[in-house]
Amino acid sequence: MYLPEVCAGCTCRKFVLDQYGDHVLTCKKHTGVITGHDHVMNVSAQLACNSGLRVRINRKVDTTAADNKKQGDVQAMEFGISGYDDLEWDVSLVSDRISSSAQHGLNGKLQLGDYLNARARIKNNRYRRDYAAKNIAFAPAILSVAGKIHPEFLRLLWVLADVQTVKYFNLVRDEKDIWNERFKWSQASTFSYNRNAIGLAVAYAS
Repeated sequence: MYLPEVCAGCTCRKFVLDQYGDHVLTCKKHTGVITGHDHVMNVSAQLACNSGLRVRINRKVDTTAADNKKQGDVQAMEFGISGYDDLEWDVSLVSDRISSSAQHGLNGKLQLGDYLNARARIKNNRYRRDYAAKNIAFAPAILSVAGKIHPEFLRLLWVLADVQTVKYFNLVRDEKDIWNERFKWSQASTFSYNRNAIGLAVAYAS
């Protein structure tokens, strides 16, 4: 239940801070959103490194490979997607509760629409075409402050788990076992680890 009488005003001077902390993690005028975003970004980059990929984290917003002068957060080199050289993804935390409405009484209410897909469409429209022109694939890494993960980000975590599992089986010289039952269980375990790592990153950011 939203309790505006016990909430403080945000530094954006437009909205109150709800007791769940959602507005802090999604308002660009509050330092909490930067810390939370960067932590999730770093964890996702580390998962890519665990899969043996070379990774570059884009920490400056004034330089980019995209023509629209914006940039994603993490670039994985030689990702292996047909027709593309690298893969870029951009992390975005979305509030599960309305926290940016000027309409009285709405802030703090649960979102009823498909807010993860809505944010993913914004990211795809902003980045995908420009990066594709440079042979770089783009994926939106969208998740909510409650830990919900957008399907495209889940797919990325699964691919990273697959790459890491194949790498491990080759390392221990079990190439013959790739794609058998033991491999599939190991792959599922690695995917679970990746997904839980992102969930913990959001919890830490919160």
